[in-house]
Amino acid sequence: MIRFNLNQLKVFYLAAKYKNFTIAAQLLNVTQPAVSLQIKSLEKFYGIRLFNKVGRQLVLTDAGEILFQYAEKIFALTTQMVQTLNDLKHMKYGTLKVGCTSTFAHHFMPSLIGNYQKFYPEIRIVLYEGSSSDILQTVIDKKNELGIVGRLPYPADIQSIPLLDQELWLVASPNYPGIQARKKGISVRELPEFPIIFREMGSSIRHVITRFCETHHVTPNVRIESGSLAFIKDLVIQGHGFSFFIKAAVLDDIRSNRLMAIPIIEGNPLLNIEIIFRRKSLFSHAARAFMDIIEAEKRDGAFRKIEAGTNVKGGTRQEAAP
Repeated sequence: MIRFNLNQLKVFYLAAKYKNFTIAAQLLNVTQPAVSLQIKSLEKFYGIRLFNKVGRQLVLTDAGEILFQYAEKIFALTTQMVQTLNDLKHMKYGTLKVGCTSTFAHHFMPSLIGNYQKFYPEIRIVLYEGSSSDILQTVIDKKNELGIVGRLPYPADIQSIPLLDQELWLVASPNYPGIQARKKGISVRELPEFPIIFREMGSSIRHVITRFCETHHVTPNVRIESGSLAFIKDLVIQGHGFSFFIKAAVLDDIRSNRLMAIPIIEGNPLLNIEIIFRRKSLFSHAARAFMDIIEAEKRDGAFRKIEAGTNVKGGTRQEAAP
């Protein structure tokens, strides 16, 4: 039979958390004897000791440690419950914390955030940019509720939902010596012949290209590594090497003849872009609404338009073949 209520459990929880009855009494705005009485009542009812005194220090017994662990979970859940109810009631207040790669932030997030703000203009949006592994870590550390990343190996407590697939195009400067003779395509086995400018460790594009090369038993000729997409693109435009980009990131440069796409005969590798979040997590209402916006854009084909290189504003489809 359960004898205590949440108030009584809160007395024990605070006393155990701070290892001090006086601090617990101050936080609860009661007297220290009142705290002691509640603890003694619990101990008497269950016939177990919850605290021992070692000198002047208060120490939890094994039973006290177990009860404290359960109490901690209970009050974490009650906090989440109250927050969720408040979010549902006051959707015009709150913060959406989401992380994504810089490529996704540049090409896809403006549409998502624009639509989100149409429905929820008072929600504050905090967008964190980084590599896919950086974003994954922020979700693990609970700094972001949601992450939009290229697929990586995830730990067991991370869940993912597929968002879209993006072809990775090998690009070079049209003025790179001898490249015009290769414009119809190269074999992946020829990649070691070309100087490659690679993304930094932790990048999902790097992960995909590395696995792609391993599958075909080749080692890319990596000359430069950088975490800056803009820097890598500038180097490629200036003729310092070749690199892989998602299609949406280079279409304008290909149309303006600043870059040239070189098809991989075996097929261009694919980057799987996914939404990640902590498994069994309770979404804030702001995060749930953002997920709903994403699902709506998927149904309406907004991502496919960007993926295919459509001019979304003008609605005119222009596509550059790799």
